[in-house]
Amino acid sequence: MKLITFTILFTGLIHLVCAQQNRTSLLNPSGQAESKDDSLQAAEPDRAQLFKFDVMLRTAFDADNLGKEEALSRFNLEEARLLLHGDYNDRLSYKVRFRLNRSFSPLGLDNSSQALDFAFIEYKFGKKRDWSVTLGKQSAMVGSYEFENNPIYEFMFTDYVDRILNLFVVGGKLAYNVNPDHSFHLQLYNTVNNTFDTHLINNGFVMGDLKRAKAPVGGYFTWVGSFADKRLQTKWSYNLAQFAEGRATQAVSLANKYKTDNQMIYLDLQYSHMGADHALIASRAINDFYARTGDQRQLAKNVVYKSAVLRYDQFLDDKWEVALKGAIETAGSKDDETVGNDFRTNYTYFVALQHKPFKKQDLRFYVGYVGNSVKYADRMAMDKTQFNRLTVGGYFTIPVY
Repeated sequence: MKLITFTILFTGLIHLVCAQQNRTSLLNPSGQAESKDDSLQAAEPDRAQLFKFDVMLRTAFDADNLGKEEALSRFNLEEARLLLHGDYNDRLSYKVRFRLNRSFSPLGLDNSSQALDFAFIEYKFGKKRDWSVTLGKQSAMVGSYEFENNPIYEFMFTDYVDRILNLFVVGGKLAYNVNPDHSFHLQLYNTVNNTFDTHLINNGFVMGDLKRAKAPVGGYFTWVGSFADKRLQTKWSYNLAQFAEGRATQAVSLANKYKTDNQMIYLDLQYSHMGADHALIASRAINDFYARTGDQRQLAKNVVYKSAVLRYDQFLDDKWEVALKGAIETAGSKDDETVGNDFRTNYTYFVALQHKPFKKQDLRFYVGYVGNSVKYADRMAMDKTQFNRLTVGGYFTIPVY
């Protein structure tokens, strides 16, 4: 209710500001009409671009794990997000996005919340507007087209995007556009959104011999490129971060996409080495394997995550398309010879037939199958887990204003 009230008030405020600026745009501070030369020195905002409001929704009837004891069928609000964005002029813009089915409670380290995807301003500078600085909560500049894709398009995310990465980070970014096809980005951010102690306690772990980093920050250096008239695109990143003192995380992520009017395919590849496993996936499996409980549950060290994600979308005609996705991810430990490398393997996959009734509207109805399975190496002696879902639903990016 608070968010709805805020959105209504914010929209009203924007209209009030626009009306006031329309009334005074031809006057200078002294009340005199501006000359033609004065108006060229300070461009007024484009009213149509100053405020935009989009709603992103995906809802479906999901039938999970049919034929098993844990089978469950129900209507499910899978995605509900509000996006407010606009351009004040050719230099200054902003974006704010809320996720309605997440907690609005502020987190301890960066004073944001899980419900707030991002809230940032971007300022462009330089003679050709080829430099820019972004401040606030923003998307991580990681090489991942799975993450960059509209979230309502992805029926299931991989562990890499959903659990390993810190997707929405508080920090700053400096970018330089070499030309229309290539740009470089340097982003500094908080490694996790919560404090060291809270992150461990909330997930059932203790510090052990680890100490919190005095500066739990990280940095991305990213190249974004395009080739062949922008049909082939790349987003490659290197990440260096710290969660625990003296335990660095390094990661390389290589995202590659090919897109035409009728098809899209992306391939994401990543390798991450975590000095302290703040992603917790490997740590949970290792502690369960050794049957550790209470204050015995500590973060694993020198953990390696690897993943490969492939998605293919193809329009069959003007209104029908098929979407397929498959991913394989592994987790291993360099410190524990018993569990060793690639002891956990995660498979994620889906196939969907989609109907797009309107050519110029981002509305689709779909029927699909979504699956996920996790298995462990024989030496781990742990049960395989399997998830299956049949889904029928629709999604719509609604340009409200």
